Amino acid sequence: MRRVLIVSPHNPSRELLRRMLEEPGLAVSATGDTDDAFAVITSTPPAVVVVDLRRPDEDHPLFLGLLRKRHPVLPVIALVPGRLRIFDGRHEAVREAHGDTAEALHQMLGSLKQAMQDLLAQDLIRVLRTPVGQA
Repeated sequence: MRRVLIVSPHNPSRELLRRMLEEPGLAVSATGDTDDAFAVITSTPPAVVVVDLRRPDEDHPLFLGLLRKRHPVLPVIALVPGRLRIFDGRHEAVREAHGDTAEALHQMLGSLKQAMQDLLAQDLIRVLRTPVGQA
């Protein structure tokens, strides 16, 4: 079963993201504690990490930097005010979602779900790909 880890300092955001991203065949867990997140990532690396940086919290931007340094190929989606930053392990992409309206939130959550699906598909391709030199 593929795993997704959500890291957010805001409990209602964690719960909303967890419920929105849950689907069959996918284990979604959430934490607000960065030390707990690193312990989970080290023991059983998830396919994707979603980091919510939309609320002011000094630990989570630092967490994102350390995560990318310690696990440079781990796919990460960072939710920042007005955009998503998507790291697939090699490249970064940015999807804009401006505004404080319900429509902007809906657009951002739709973009998040699509980005997560794209990263999970890439993870599945990596898992199923025949190693070079073996057929």
